[in-house]
Amino acid sequence: MNQQQQPATPEQRVHVLGHYETLTEALAIAMAKCLVWRETDEGTPYSIKELFAFAQKHDRENPLRPEQFYMVSREGAIGISPGLEWMTVWIFIPMEPCRERDFALRNMLEEYHTETEVEEALEKAVTEGLAREKAAKAAAAQAAVRPQAPVPPPTLGLATPPPPAPPMPRR
Repeated sequence: MNQQQQPATPEQRVHVLGHYETLTEALAIAMAKCLVWRETDEGTPYSIKELFAFAQKHDRENPLRPEQFYMVSREGAIGISPGLEWMTVWIFIPMEPCRERDFALRNMLEEYHTETEVEEALEKAVTEGLAREKAAKAAAAQAAVRPQAPVPPPTLGLATPPPPAPPMPRR
């Protein structure tokens, strides 16, 4: 018996490590591993602040479909999956050591005397994401408890059922 596995629902996905509903949540995890990324397609470098601003805007304007999720690799790469991990498209990869990366890190250190500003913003985003997940769970639980109205039989598009057929004449 070969059964096809159904994609996890958002409520089930909460319990799967490495699956995130927003780019901001994925970034919060990835920043522990990396502070400067490069966009996969164009190679544009992004510091943590630039990527955080992009992630917030992206999350507002482009919500994921229920079967999609973001992933973070061991190295800190951030990708989007259509529902199956092996189909993940990596959108931001950690920037390799080079002068451009060193310049971005130096600029970040000059801008932030402490990392608390970035950490507080990311912590707030993660907290909001967890609150959204909790609200979604509560709504799903409430919908499961709510009794369903009986479904009327199909009428084939007619407002009233057709009259019974007349009896067949006998020969």
